[in-house]
Amino acid sequence: MVLWMSAAWADLTVVQNLETSAMPTEGGKGSTMTMKIKGAKARIDFSGMPISSIVDLKAQKMFFLDHKQKQVMVMPLEFMQSMLALSAPGAATGQDKSTIQKTGKIQKINGYTCEEYAGSSGDGTTIRCWMANASEASEMEPFRAYAQDAFKATSFGGLAAMKGLIVRSESTVLTNAKPVTSRTELQSLSKAPLADAVFSLPADYAVMGMPSLSAP
Repeated sequence: MVLWMSAAWADLTVVQNLETSAMPTEGGKGSTMTMKIKGAKARIDFSGMPISSIVDLKAQKMFFLDHKQKQVMVMPLEFMQSMLALSAPGAATGQDKSTIQKTGKIQKINGYTCEEYAGSSGDGTTIRCWMANASEASEMEPFRAYAQDAFKATSFGGLAAMKGLIVRSESTVLTNAKPVTSRTELQSLSKAPLADAVFSLPADYAVMGMPSLSAP
């Protein structure tokens, strides 16, 4: 029982390298995204950006931290899911979903044995990803389910529904009739313990609610 409890509540830190033509970085080296997970909470930070986000699945809330302004905006997860779905390709019609399938190719990437998946849709989206069956990343499962629910009606629905650890991905999405290419690759995965304070809101940050929309 003790072993099961420690496994169920193990902490997880995942670092990924990100590159996108929409936001080219100096030197073309891209940026890094660090996701830290502890139980039902996840924190995401991007290198070189003074912002963070914290997802609390138990409270059903997302917190956006602006470190420059020392402010926190609180948003219900249900509202965030709706916004994500509407902003993704194919959301307006719920059509042109991509069908992501195994290609039959297997590749070793950063020490993981990965199966290649590929898909495309009529809205100009193309996706390739390399996925590993990594049991040590099981802490990500509740958050994968959250992403699946947010994107299930879009071109990304098939990708969000897939279980496993995405070690590398490449995608192209048409934005304003121009192709935007993005690439991610896993840099590291750690099970080192994380302090509760990592997922706490700074005491000196002002907490803001969602801006209200006045009636016309």
